[in-house]
Amino acid sequence: MYLFRSRLLHCSFLLLSAAVLVFGISNRSSSPIFANASTPVPNSYGIYLYRRGALAAYAQPFRVLVDGQLAGFLANASYVRLPLKPGSHQLQVVPGGLAQVTTLQVDAQTGSRAFYEFVFPTGWAMRPSFRGAAIETREESQALEALQGLYRTTELAAIPAAVNRLLAGD
Repeated sequence: MYLFRSRLLHCSFLLLSAAVLVFGISNRSSSPIFANASTPVPNSYGIYLYRRGALAAYAQPFRVLVDGQLAGFLANASYVRLPLKPGSHQLQVVPGGLAQVTTLQVDAQTGSRAFYEFVFPTGWAMRPSFRGAAIETREESQALEALQGLYRTTELAAIPAAVNRLLAGD
């Protein structure tokens, strides 16, 4: 009976209830679910970077940097399309806080597209530092299958410049 009267238990229950409520009503992208990868834009390299849905870091969008510049965000169960000019580019996913930055060097080619998945350990192997996270290359057929249930995140071009500066300041 003492455990049920404990303030710690009550506070824990309230915190858990609040977390469940926040996860249930968290801001989901209003864009449609992936239908089909659009044809690559001429003279650009289309990169599709996606993150599957997981309870780990559910409400935490990750920043996506291309050549050190903020290019978008990768939310839970979402993807971002990054049109790049031909050449070598550095792609980074930044979970935030003290988490490690995951980096991949990509070589863009004219008129092609590539698919990458940001993966990190979940469950008991999950670490707040995101140790073990990677940006992995995916075959087009495998990626298109995974993208079917994912939402497209808002591109930075659609966000007003003032909000963009605030977000980049972190």
